[in-house]
Amino acid sequence: MIRIDCRNVSGEPAKSEQVRLAHDCLVRNGYAILDHVFPEDKIRALNLEFNEHYARFREDREFEDTVEVGAGRFLVPIDLAGGFGDPFIYANPLVVALVRETLEPDAILEAYGAIVSLPGAVDQEIHRDSPLLFSNEIAPLLPAHALNFGVPLIEMNELHGTTALYPRSHRWKGYDKQPQPELPVVPIGSCILWDFRLFHGGTSNRSNMPRPLLYSTFARRWYQDPVNFSKATQRRLTFEPAFFQNLSDDRRQLFSHIDPSLAADC
Repeated sequence: MIRIDCRNVSGEPAKSEQVRLAHDCLVRNGYAILDHVFPEDKIRALNLEFNEHYARFREDREFEDTVEVGAGRFLVPIDLAGGFGDPFIYANPLVVALVRETLEPDAILEAYGAIVSLPGAVDQEIHRDSPLLFSNEIAPLLPAHALNFGVPLIEMNELHGTTALYPRSHRWKGYDKQPQPELPVVPIGSCILWDFRLFHGGTSNRSNMPRPLLYSTFARRWYQDPVNFSKATQRRLTFEPAFFQNLSDDRRQLFSHIDPSLAADC
């Protein structure tokens, strides 16, 4: 399992060795694990903020703005506000540089939220994040059209659960049960990115605490996830129009697909 140490990135992130190595991992294996991207205390603070402001999502039931993605596992909305609205989190320069290198320079932030695995959550069904765009013959040959970026708010490990990853399965025509998945330990401060086509699944949460995985879906500008937002009451992005006022031009480009005045409807 290849891991990329992102400490001591010097100069422009897009030209760094870390982005080069991570891009190579994404293309070859369908995922990349980046270590030491965020200060640990910042992620601990986010977990505290999650527990304070999103406590209702620790209930084992589906709300109108959430969707169950496995027994005891829910996709929930997260506001781009407070610590979760920090551009160092949702638009980390190193991660955005990698996204643009892998997708395209005008890649967008298509969705933002969390996957919450509650205590007792069982292994999730192995899946791709969406159907292939084209036939099984053509799709594995194409470059990525979308990436998921996951930031664990508590360590991903055997006790809390992690994400089982099937290396190179973004090039598979269908699911192959024979290869064994990789089960990475991802400490707080580290993160993981994977191709939308990669076969993967969350593992059991054997602990007594929820495991929130903050996620961002980055995509080519023309793509919209057709699977995970099937309910009219769900929102892909949640923020107030004022959120745009302090955005730099570079960060604003991540939201070029939406009208800021319609933010409440995203």
